[in-house]
Amino acid sequence: MNMLAQRVLTAVVGLPILLAALLFGGAAWRLLVTLLIIVGLWEFAAMSGPGLYLDYLAVAGLSFLAVTYSGVDGTKLLLWLALQLLYYLLRSAFSGMHSFASAANLLGVLYVAVLYSFLVLVREHFGVSWTLFGFLVTWATDTGAYFGGLKYGRHKLCPKISPNKSVEGALFGLVGGAVAGIVFALVAQESLLQLATFALVLSLCGQLGDLVESALKRERAVKDSGSILPGHGGILDRFDSLSFVFPVLYGLLSLFA
Repeated sequence: MNMLAQRVLTAVVGLPILLAALLFGGAAWRLLVTLLIIVGLWEFAAMSGPGLYLDYLAVAGLSFLAVTYSGVDGTKLLLWLALQLLYYLLRSAFSGMHSFASAANLLGVLYVAVLYSFLVLVREHFGVSWTLFGFLVTWATDTGAYFGGLKYGRHKLCPKISPNKSVEGALFGLVGGAVAGIVFALVAQESLLQLATFALVLSLCGQLGDLVESALKRERAVKDSGSILPGHGGILDRFDSLSFVFPVLYGLLSLFA
């Protein structure tokens, strides 16, 4: 089975699960996001090799989810930041010499637990429609970039990070994202200009998130973050764009919607 067929099969199986949890919201959506974060933290640790503390990743990452699920406010965030940093410093101090080089633990918590938590924050603060908007723009961007790059790709976008990505593919990705935003605006009877602008910003962010994940994997000399999703790789491979899209979407909705 070729890569495209595997991707389609994975989407056919996984998409109904994701959409059902998104529609029901509440505990179902929180549970799904929690599972994504747990697997993402595991993949991050596996990619990073020795020096990653699974206990720290679990405690700091899941405690941030507890803060998110109980209602985010400045005091809780400040306390979480201080306590998880103290945990890391103590864990490093008593793990032998040169262990402070394992600061990638902090990156893992911030990159996976904090950024992915915005999947819940957008759903609970702004509703299912805006959450779906984020997914649709991301998927349209990925689709446009993949097929546009496959057919018209000539100029390398970032060859040192991701040799297969092209400038043409990135442009088709932006077009795909913008079209998704326009269609969504027409169906939802929202401002066409505002949603097209949102979609372009999110499309760009999604592609940047993809490049960041590619750079992370290249630095660690791995092809995929995992193998749980046939045709896609791991959770971090599939949700790399969303990790950038949803924090920015939350910001756009908080400021302008």
